[in-house]
Amino acid sequence: MTVRLLSSDLDGTLLGDHRATQRFRSFWESLNPANRPVLVYNSGRLIDDIEALLAVSDLPQPDYLIGGVGTMVGGELNETRRRQFGEMLGAPFDRDALLRVMRHVDGIALQDAVYQHDHKSSWHLHDASEEVIAELEQALADAGVEARLVYSSKRDLDVLPRQASKGAALAWLCRELGIDLDEVVVAGDTGNDADMFLLPAVNGIVVGNALDELRQLASTTGRHYQARRANADGVVEGLQHWMDAASSRQRPRSADARG
Repeated sequence: MTVRLLSSDLDGTLLGDHRATQRFRSFWESLNPANRPVLVYNSGRLIDDIEALLAVSDLPQPDYLIGGVGTMVGGELNETRRRQFGEMLGAPFDRDALLRVMRHVDGIALQDAVYQHDHKSSWHLHDASEEVIAELEQALADAGVEARLVYSSKRDLDVLPRQASKGAALAWLCRELGIDLDEVVVAGDTGNDADMFLLPAVNGIVVGNALDELRQLASTTGRHYQARRANADGVVEGLQHWMDAASSRQRPRSADARG
């Protein structure tokens, strides 16, 4: 295994501790640019929001961006590839039909406009059960809105096209770049990162401050490293783990070891 790409969530993962973010940047820039992994920020934020954040944060400049919980791509991708990705998601939601369904959900509130776009509708709904989320998804389908719901942090509800997720967008990008999934490391802290961890063969980093909704899922396989450190320090810890593992597998055995 060679680590050729790192796909990391932002809020709560690379962000959340300013000094840890600075340490991640120092670590990243210390890697040899000739063989440093491709860096992808994979966030629930929209692309414009990520780009504005990069202008004022201590994050290193990424190679590619995945935004809107897997509904947008950016970075070094040209306009043609961005458009092709968007076309794969299908037609925009019927907003009127979606709003008619949501109007009947107790306690739900639409998030600010900065979190919305044609293929993503984001809401706040506190402490919803799995049954409530499943019933809501069915109600949307009955209204002609073919969508999948991603619920995380016991609060954040994202309505996405059925084929959209952070993991699906990452898999698409890897195909475009010719990178195998077993050469990919992903990092996250909440349930909306889960689809990255569920991709076959990827290796994961669960940062120390991760919620149980991700920690429990990731504990079902040995492919995911549970970091002791929080936020960006946990990403550094986990990436060092996977890079060391890759290096040890590639290191030739000594003559004594071969017998």
